[in-house]
Order: sequence, then C-alpha cells, then structure tokens
Amino acid sequence: MILEAKNITKEYKVRGRKEPFVALNNVSFSLGEGEVLGIVGESGSGKTTLSEIAGGLRKPTRGSVLFQGKDISEMKKDEWREYRKSVQFIFQSPKESMNPYYTIRSILSEPLTINFPSMSKSEKEDRIKDMLVRVGMDPETTLSFRPSHFSGGQMQRIAIARALLLEPKVIVCDECTSALDVSLEAQIINLLSSLKKETGVSMIFISHDISLVRYISDRIMVMKDGVVVEEGDTESVMSEPKHEYTKTLIETSFL
Repeated sequence: MILEAKNITKEYKVRGRKEPFVALNNVSFSLGEGEVLGIVGESGSGKTTLSEIAGGLRKPTRGSVLFQGKDISEMKKDEWREYRKSVQFIFQSPKESMNPYYTIRSILSEPLTINFPSMSKSEKEDRIKDMLVRVGMDPETTLSFRPSHFSGGQMQRIAIARALLLEPKVIVCDECTSALDVSLEAQIINLLSSLKKETGVSMIFISHDISLVRYISDRIMVMKDGVVVEEGDTESVMSEPKHEYTKTLIETSFL
C-alpha cells in the first residue's frame, strides 16, 4: 500500500466542556498504487480532517499514518521531506492557497525551487510549460498573469498543474470541484481521470456528492460523524448500499 491510516482518532478540547469533541473515531483506510479512493460524507463528517492527517497537515490524537510502510511519526527529516513532496493537495478554492500578488510563473516555480534546488531556471520553465499544456492551459497566456485574471475552472487546472509538478505519488482532492458549475465540474473530473491513467498517481477524492465520487473512484468510503459507516468497491456501494446513511446519500444525489 502506498498510504495507510490506522485507527485514527482526532479529539479537540472544547471550552466549558469536560469531554472533548471527537472529530474522528478509530478510522482506518488503505490506498493502493494507482488507486482512487473516494471519501464521501456531509460537512462535519470528518473527511477533510482525515485527509489532512493522512497528508501530514495535522497530527492525530491517536493512531498512525504509514507512507510506503513507514510510520510518518518516526520519519527522519529527509524522509519527512520526501513524504510531504509525495502527497500533494488540491483544495476547493485554489485562489486562497495562492499568493494573489505573485504571477502564475512565480507560484508554479516556488515548489520546484524548494524541492529541486539544483534545477536550472530553464529546466523549471520547461517543466512548468509542459505541465500547463497537459492540464489544458496555454503557457503563453497564463504565466505572466496573477490569479485574479483567471476563472475558477482555470485556477483549478493551474492548481492541478502545481500538484503534479512535484511528481507526487498521492494527490488529495478535497472538494476540488464543489465551487464549479456542472460543466466545469465534469471537465475537471475528466482531466483528473486522464492524468491518473497517464501518470499512475494514486488519489484520495473527497466530496459530499456520492454521484460525483462514483465517476472517478475505484473504492468508496462513506463517513458520518467521524466514523466510517460503509466501505467497498464503487459498484457494490452504489448498487447494493448496506447502511441507511449511504442509501440516503445516493437517493438525494440523484434528485
């Protein structure tokens, strides 16, 4: 397995309460190479917290995360750096994760400069241009502009390019299409699917919409109130859901 979460619990202290708020309660999952795991649930189900713990952005209260079989809490500095480079995120609002005063060239160059300090300026430029073309953006009309120049769909393509520049082994897509209209949503899903086939990258695809998750995922994990209520291959979960909550998600998604 490329990435595993084992018995993850995340608790938060709440002022005025003795008992902590339990955001995640003993949650586990595994992600294989080249696999897409869909994590679905309503807001507050714990899916984003789980993905952030799996990607090293938060620490669990209890439990462990393994990357290529190695517990990330036991990693040395070089191992940690490689792990963080290997797990990249695409967020719901890409403009919020990019400096509005930087050009797209600067935004895309920065991670390459940090992770590949010996890479020449021309090598970085070539890699950036190639990646923009792969996500359907014209480098000549993209690199010199700032984020405010682009639409939501264009910015999400740029965010995908930024994630892929570091040649990650895992990409976490956290509600990455929820701010887009239906036609742009379909374009981004198709782009992610083709890039997955092209690069072999593994993905965790997070959404509140199970009808969307089904189109890109090999397996689906359904979360509610910080626990996993159902998990299985996509076809089985969609055609023969076992938990009432899963059935409700399916019914409401097709209304």
